[in-house]
Amino acid sequence: MKKNGFTLIELLATLTILAILAVIVFPNVFGAINRSNENAYEQQVNSIINGSKNYFADHAELLPANGATATVTVGELKNGNYIDKEIENPKTGEIFSNSSYVQVKNTNENYKYTYHE
Repeated sequence: MKKNGFTLIELLATLTILAILAVIVFPNVFGAINRSNENAYEQQVNSIINGSKNYFADHAELLPANGATATVTVGELKNGNYIDKEIENPKTGEIFSNSSYVQVKNTNENYKYTYHE
């Protein structure tokens, strides 16, 4: 007798193998995408902080005194061409808000830069 096609058992075994592979592969792929977005976000924030360092290097009179803080907004950094005007937040896909800011704190002449959304 000539056999045409697949048996039901063969089809179920194939589908089971594909389902197991999907369960293994998809979480890894989505995890890699999330890690990639997180790394891209950190790089964009570092770019904003570096732009603020350049801003305060050009405007040293605005640096805070010991124990004090100063801020510069992302909008000011964009307008002064310290960062790209279209810098995108990889988490949301939107342009970073002009009202976001970098806070600079002076502790014994050590400046700490912190980004705030």
